[in-house]
Amino acid sequence: MKSLTKLGLVSLVAVLAVASGCTKKPKNITPIPGSGGMAVAPTTYSTQPNVIRPTTTTDTGRTFGAGSNTGVRELPTDPNAQNLGNTGGGTPLPLAPIGGDNFTEDATTFASNTVYFDYDKAAVKSSESSKLPQVVDYLKGHPEAKLKVAGHADERGTEEYNRALSERRALAVREQLINKGVPADNITTEPYGEDKPADPGHDEAAWAKNRRAEFILLVPSALK
Repeated sequence: MKSLTKLGLVSLVAVLAVASGCTKKPKNITPIPGSGGMAVAPTTYSTQPNVIRPTTTTDTGRTFGAGSNTGVRELPTDPNAQNLGNTGGGTPLPLAPIGGDNFTEDATTFASNTVYFDYDKAAVKSSESSKLPQVVDYLKGHPEAKLKVAGHADERGTEEYNRALSERRALAVREQLINKGVPADNITTEPYGEDKPADPGHDEAAWAKNRRAEFILLVPSALK
């Protein structure tokens, strides 16, 4: 009989111990307002910027950085968020490229209106903006015509970066044409990066000619 009594007491103590342990409240828990005491662990957010860091590239011992000596370029993951120079940005792009069999490319009409850029820049300089009104006036007087702005870069830097830089240059020029009254749907862009140099040289004189945006007039084939 005494053995059974001791066993019962041991069982009772164990039950009370378990019940006592279940009443302990977890620490470092943030309660949810209006939840009647329910709580969840606090959420932690990353403070790292959402950027791409391409590998540093050198050419003849020179490191190419974006405004610093680190050689690291940080590009936004959203192309629409890229810096378009001094144009303001924000204009939607055409839903599809303009051209194909319905248009014939004319690279000579606006050959003298080619816009040139400073090294590693996509801003249209004021000295180059004077080349745009002639293009605008022609497009306004020929609404059936379209335009392709071809962006280019010199050979320095990685191919990927130069392609992105040439696109920003083309978009910056396109933005200015739109701001001057050309319908956005009439202008498309194409980035060539370093693939089509105007001058095959490897010095500053050649590079200055290759940092450019060219105007390719697209004339309806039925009018040719």
